[in-house]
Amino acid sequence: MCGIKQLVRLCVTAFIGCAGLAFVLADDRPSTKSLTVIPPDQSVNDVAQKANLHELAQGRGGAWDPSHAPTHETLIGLASDRQFLRDVWCLEFSYRPPRTIEVEVPGENLEIQKERVWYLVYRVRNVAIDENAEVTPSSKGSTRRVVFEKDEEGNDDLMKPTTKFVNQSIHFEPHFVFETHEALSRDEGLLEHQDHLDRLVSTAVAPISRREKIPLDMLHDSVSISERPIQPGEERWGVAIWQEIDPRIDFFTVFIYGLTNSIRWRHDAEFETDLEHAPEYERRELECLRLDFYHPGDAEHDDFEEVRVVHSGLFEKLTLGSRLLEATSRAALTQAEYVEGVRDLGVGWRDFLEPEEKENWEGGAGLKPVETFARTLAKVDSVAERESLVKAFLGEQAVGWMEELLEAVAGPVSLNQDRQRRESLGKINLTPEQVLADPLTSFARIVNELEKAPDMNIRRQEAAGFFGEASSVLDQISHEVAIARTAALLHLMQVDGEKLQQAGSRRALDVVLPKLLTVANPAEDDTGRVGDRTDNDREEILKGLFGHEGPELFKRAMKANEGEEYLWDFRDARQEDIL
Repeated sequence: MCGIKQLVRLCVTAFIGCAGLAFVLADDRPSTKSLTVIPPDQSVNDVAQKANLHELAQGRGGAWDPSHAPTHETLIGLASDRQFLRDVWCLEFSYRPPRTIEVEVPGENLEIQKERVWYLVYRVRNVAIDENAEVTPSSKGSTRRVVFEKDEEGNDDLMKPTTKFVNQSIHFEPHFVFETHEALSRDEGLLEHQDHLDRLVSTAVAPISRREKIPLDMLHDSVSISERPIQPGEERWGVAIWQEIDPRIDFFTVFIYGLTNSIRWRHDAEFETDLEHAPEYERRELECLRLDFYHPGDAEHDDFEEVRVVHSGLFEKLTLGSRLLEATSRAALTQAEYVEGVRDLGVGWRDFLEPEEKENWEGGAGLKPVETFARTLAKVDSVAERESLVKAFLGEQAVGWMEELLEAVAGPVSLNQDRQRRESLGKINLTPEQVLADPLTSFARIVNELEKAPDMNIRRQEAAGFFGEASSVLDQISHEVAIARTAALLHLMQVDGEKLQQAGSRRALDVVLPKLLTVANPAEDDTGRVGDRTDNDREEILKGLFGHEGPELFKRAMKANEGEEYLWDFRDARQEDIL
């Protein structure tokens, strides 16, 4: 009887020990409840690609037609339409929403300081299959390979290729890019590109490990995760970390390279000459995973962690929609009559377009339209008529702005400011006395000089030389001129302002879209007929509505993939990134 009791106690003890061990082991495994799982991309059929060997096929003249051999055995024939076979792999990627954390990092003079960093915890998995199964497995693995059916003699039949999944170790070398195009102030215009590469912040991994409840020895940075290949069926956890992210941003995108070896390449040479074998004509695009997020930015409380997944193109749609809503509602605030103002000035909306060379400008609205406005006003002799034109075109507050600028550049000021403005005016052969005698023409010359500034900061510095503390008013005027141009063009396109306001910033572009894509083309038997608008015409209208950044923003907005939480995309890569 005692022996039975001892046996029972031994079994109970062993059971409790095994249960405890299982609990400990289970507790060491990271939780997968909050993971978003993205399966390997197998939509691109690039396991077998065909391309020419341009170094041999181009610049060699016409194809040779031999008398005693087939043409495909000539040098050009062998170099043309070559088939490239290779194994293509793609890892399964899972992630938790991006978060921020405050960590200690070395600062200047190696002094420890606290810094808030962004991070993304993720898991990659090399999906394995049962290669010994007699039937094709329903699940798909991470690696694809081209194989050929056998002919009657047991040789590969090159005319009958097929794709199969195989198990293969994968060397994962990740590359994470935190990218935003959000303009954080009017000075930056509608579009401001910033990108941040993931960094190795050794002091951040341990705090992130504790916070995310992932054992430290399981959480890798972007270097340690690539130290050894990922075997079939193996999974690995990692974290990408970014520093110096502006806390005010609302929209950002994370591009993840290294999840797949899928690649596209092409040759962009227009003419077949020997000179065009240079590497700059080779275009290679790496496939990457794109994740778009929305984070309500707050410069004062940057520990706010609510991050939501959004679809690509949402930021661009909201940006364009906000400009449309501002143009249709601002007249009620400024008491401007944009359409009548443009007509009374005797000009059209095209006269207020920014010049072609402004397309590479990074900043707020350009000053060329302001110069046009000033020169047009200068042709009007009556002061009262000038004032009414300014009110109609830009609103009542613009009259005070113009007076403030002209007084700053030609009126009584301190000795230091007078010396500074005379120095600035002297560079364009003007004096305060000449400005006072012919204010609007002189103002146009000043604006023309400021328009030559290479960036917004230099333009601000040079404007302060002319106008002192009143220089910021110039930016207000340039913005109002851009809004007036947008409002006048919307009226000309017969866009319903009430529908725009009801649609909101997210759907406002959809209201204008039919007008952007088509144009009236009436016929005798069909007065309501419309035709496709030309690309050049549409691009000009986009610049009129949104400034020089309009075409680029519209292009991105039209690529929006609503309803999709991620996007596999191909992006240009430099040759040194491939080799």
